[in-house]
Parts: sequence; structure tokens; C-alpha cells
Amino acid sequence: MYRISKILVPVDFSEGSANALEHAASLASRSGADITALHVMSIENDDSLQRVLTAFEGWPVPPIAATRLPLDRQLRERTLDLYNFIEKVLGKRYSSAIGREVRIGDPVKEIVRLARKKRFNLVILEGPKKSLFSYLRAQGTLLRLTLRLPCPILLAPPDSSSDWDGPGNSRTLANLRLLHH
Repeated sequence: MYRISKILVPVDFSEGSANALEHAASLASRSGADITALHVMSIENDDSLQRVLTAFEGWPVPPIAATRLPLDRQLRERTLDLYNFIEKVLGKRYSSAIGREVRIGDPVKEIVRLARKKRFNLVILEGPKKSLFSYLRAQGTLLRLTLRLPCPILLAPPDSSSDWDGPGNSRTLANLRLLHH
């Protein structure tokens, strides 16, 4: 039997990652697993696709040099954001038991690197979003992760608010889809 003892939950502060964190807490409460929340900051170049698209569509794009904070300050702020996000999603009783990691780099590479280094045996991700662009981007990321991770991936459904009534919900596991790699 496959025993889940270490769960990694990548977090981007969205509703979907909050949902994935709730599912991880539910699963951990049943299995006694440790949870680590990971946030990856990506350093974007001035010529990033997102910057080009927003400029093309006429959206105001502030100059990066004027808005960029020193890297150490960004890391401190993101670490505090992660702490507050976990507390907001799970409440104080769960937040102290969850490990936190903030890294800089490509999200897929950092998720895989941490999963291998700390020997996680499950990664819980938010499910695909509803817009076509978000869906396609998520599928590309999911494919890259599936091919590289040394453990299974669990997708939390994006729209489970009607089925979710807290960490004690026994229907949670039935709502999750397991991807085998």
C-alpha cells in the first residue's frame, strides 16, 4: 500500500491554490502527512510574453526598473504573504503545522527540485482554470511536471466550493483525480 507522509502544495495565492491547500489539509488530517507549501517567484525579463501581450492590447505597463524592489525584500514580503495566505485559508490551528518554502526561478524546475530533494511522495496542484488560455497553459505545466516528478500528482477540482465543508469532509478524496506518471 502506498503511504502518503509528505505532501507538497505549490501556491500562487489564487483561489485554486487555496483549494489545493484545503485538500492537502484534509488528506494530511487522515494520513498524518506533513505538508509543505511552496511559492516560486519568477524573475521576468522586460521582453516576457506577458509584457509584450499587455503592451500590445494597450494596457499600461509600468517600467520594471521603477517598480522592482530589492530581491531580499521581495523574498521577505513573499514569505510573509505565504504565511498570511496559509493562515487565511486554513486558520491558525493548521497554519503552524505547515512548512513553508519561497524560491526564485522557473516554477516547474523548482517544484521538481524540491520534491526530489526532500523526497515528497505526493504533490497536490490546483485543477485547470476555466478560460482557454489558462487551461492550455496549465496543461503544458502539468505535462512538464508529470514527466519530471518522482511522485504522483493530485489535482484539486477548481470548483469544489459546493462540495467542500472543511478539512473533515469525507467526500474530498472522491473529488480528487490522481494522475499517474
